[in-house]
Amino acid sequence: MDESPPLPATSLAQAIGSKHEPLTLPKDCYTSFVLPKGKPTCGLVWMHGLGDDESGWADALEESFDLKGLKALDASGTSGSCRFMLPRAPRRRVTCNGGATMPSWFDFLKLPLSATDADNYGCSLEEAIASCGRVHAAIDMLVSEGIPAERIMVGGFSQGGAMAMLSTLTYPQRLAGVIVFSGICFFGEHVAKLAASPQCHDLKVFWGHGSKDTILHPSLQDFGVDILKRAGIAAVAKKYEVDHGNTQQEMDDAAAFFASAIAAKV
Repeated sequence: MDESPPLPATSLAQAIGSKHEPLTLPKDCYTSFVLPKGKPTCGLVWMHGLGDDESGWADALEESFDLKGLKALDASGTSGSCRFMLPRAPRRRVTCNGGATMPSWFDFLKLPLSATDADNYGCSLEEAIASCGRVHAAIDMLVSEGIPAERIMVGGFSQGGAMAMLSTLTYPQRLAGVIVFSGICFFGEHVAKLAASPQCHDLKVFWGHGSKDTILHPSLQDFGVDILKRAGIAAVAKKYEVDHGNTQQEMDDAAAFFASAIAAKV
């Protein structure tokens, strides 16, 4: 009997020689809620940034997506109940912050970064791939609840945005899309191969970035969008008048993008 091919994340880990085990998702390492009340028929998995946790983003997503994106879903005739899943990064020593221990999806050797720091941006790619295990586990929880994978979107801010992109490209099933806020797209030499997989065909991508970002330079958005374009993925890319953060307009645009992508998967 032929053996099943390795999962995309496993293949990528093998390609770079990573020995890290995929992270799991303990019960005390995520926040989850459903809005509005009811049986959820779609989902959003969201990752926070370096040194943060999921609490602030839970509040922001509840406000923006409940008031805008979910109402748009109702108007389209589909169920507006959505399961929000926000996993928390493990605590680890971060080199660029003097070795301090904090929530971090992977190590940064330095900050700030720009496109001239490509391809790996001084990040621990091995730790990033291992962290995909936690994100994939969050997606799997939604699927086990009865939500189709193609009605689940993955997103995140900054380091979490990098995780959202990598986790989506390496998930073995087709997802609704990915939202990146002020993030990066590493593994440039591997993106084309990942994007060529059936589950990533015509992947929906929204990428917002601050035009005044002094931590992750806006050139990183341009560079990442170009990598995706050359891999056959057309991203919706927008810049906002903000430093390393987000604006209400960006939240509104992302919510509308989410609603449109989910409504297309009736």
